[in-house]
Amino acid sequence: MGGSDAFAFFTQTQDFAPAWRNALTLRSAELARENEPAIHIARISPTPLLMIVADHDLLTATDLCLEAYQQALPPKQLMLIAGGHFDPYVRHFAQTSTAARDWFRAHLVDGRA
Repeated sequence: MGGSDAFAFFTQTQDFAPAWRNALTLRSAELARENEPAIHIARISPTPLLMIVADHDLLTATDLCLEAYQQALPPKQLMLIAGGHFDPYVRHFAQTSTAARDWFRAHLVDGRA
């Protein structure tokens, strides 16, 4: 991943995940470039969808994420957070992981939709 957000995240990961290695295979890099999940978003319903989107994401453009969310069918929920691509994993982890836990509990454990 390019950009200053990615560089900062991946060079500082050792601080909170000491066993993590900043490496990947060439095949993984090739496959990542081919990944285009938005083309399928309208077809995943009725599978519940939770999208956590950062409002200043430079790696997965915020406007493209919001456009994809609009194309998704219910049941769906959007959580918009302040920050860049990696902020849901670090800076807002308590908030985003709680939202994900509650979403999974509601849709997987309780079976509510």
